[in-house]
Amino acid sequence: MRFFIVIFILGIWGFIIGGCQTSDGGSGFIPTGRIVAVAERNSSDTVQVGGPRGSATPGAFVEITNLDTSDFETTTVEDDGSFSVEFDASTEDIFRVVIEEDGIDETIGVSILRDAVARNIAQLGSVPTEIVIREERAYVVNGFSDNIQVFDINQTPPEQIGTIVLPPGSDPVAIAFLDDTHAYVANMIGQSVAVVNVVTRQCEAIIARTGGDFSPCQTVFIAVGAFEDPSGVAIANGKVYVSNANLDNFFDPIGNGFVTVINAQTNQFVKRIDSTGQGTNEITELNGNIYSVNVGDTDFDTDTGDFFCDPASIQSIDVIDTESDDIADSVFIPLSNQNPFACSPNKLEPTPDGRFGYLGSGLAGVLFKVDLLNNTLIRGADNPIVITSTDALDATFDVEIRNDGLAFIALFNSDQIAVMDTLDDSVNPFPFIAPFPAGLRGDNPNSQFFDGIQDIAIREDGEFPDVFLITGISNQLGSIDTSLILPPE
Repeated sequence: MRFFIVIFILGIWGFIIGGCQTSDGGSGFIPTGRIVAVAERNSSDTVQVGGPRGSATPGAFVEITNLDTSDFETTTVEDDGSFSVEFDASTEDIFRVVIEEDGIDETIGVSILRDAVARNIAQLGSVPTEIVIREERAYVVNGFSDNIQVFDINQTPPEQIGTIVLPPGSDPVAIAFLDDTHAYVANMIGQSVAVVNVVTRQCEAIIARTGGDFSPCQTVFIAVGAFEDPSGVAIANGKVYVSNANLDNFFDPIGNGFVTVINAQTNQFVKRIDSTGQGTNEITELNGNIYSVNVGDTDFDTDTGDFFCDPASIQSIDVIDTESDDIADSVFIPLSNQNPFACSPNKLEPTPDGRFGYLGSGLAGVLFKVDLLNNTLIRGADNPIVITSTDALDATFDVEIRNDGLAFIALFNSDQIAVMDTLDDSVNPFPFIAPFPAGLRGDNPNSQFFDGIQDIAIREDGEFPDVFLITGISNQLGSIDTSLILPPE
């Protein structure tokens, strides 16, 4: 997965190595229950004490005492079973929480958000673009290194156990699994799709638009006209769907993009589906449909140093019926004069029930929201969900949603991972009271250097750490252990 502007950002910031130092958290209190006290950092002078939704009886009376200072606060549990109170306090203080109606009387220390983050736990290849977790393995796609690193995430830190090598000049950007053995890899510059065996870690075949030397891939299939800057890949109904951005040598769109359909049994080119917008980039499978995102066109003004979205370009989501391989519907995302940076939608991430979908922005710190049952736009550029800002460069390159409905959002420019509750779209829900600082700018917002949080993957097998991240500039693997802030139920 790669938004095209990253190439330009890397050109500007290529000399910056944000991840040259390992920077992990301290040793805050490790919670054992759902009632917790949380602070952003060890140096914080405020602490929030409370419980997430469902932690107590709605309407119950809560008494909270700072045992070190004797400060005392009371509150009432909200309708969703949550509560929180902020104290002016040290992170070394101890708190007592009493909810007589629920028989709760707990004494807790303070957990530190920064402590949950582990940075620079493995060196990645050049320009990592996507991380995918499948069981106990993490697969990192490295664009300019032409390979896929395989990590055992049951080890601490994750241990690299192998590398899948692709032909030179491939520039892999995305991976999708057919089964436990085979995966398809979209190669943007290579104008091809590779079929890799993740067990033997070999490239078994490659589907390319022209002939050539594709070593070390074992078999070559030629599909004339099938690819034009492959950018994403998904698998549904026995077929492989590849999004094509259709760009010129300056990464500007040449008309609209398209989606290539490949038979997963024969690896033969089946069909080309023309998109409704430019820059066909990200692609998601859900319930037998393919959601293909057209990001539009983003330009850079060399005089002002500003990025902007071309008002003439079309941003949309095409819903492809995988039975007919036709576009069944489209959701258009108009630009907004009020929020000009709220544009360039990224990959669609569905909620666990498939009711809604969320997309990040290639420029602003916002999310878009779509009703997937009716294929309608709920929160567009005029009224986006604001994660950090609508008027500053802070790309939300990836959104990943856990089974409990919590969304984790990669913030490229500010080096953070924010949390949002998709139940009500609230940002920084307790106890995730602030974004996780996952890079240099996460610690120092005024830093001239940054790591660039590029992509996120979540493991749901009950093991921790559970959130893994890759940085697009410093080429590092990182992780977040959310159980250090809130233990699983």
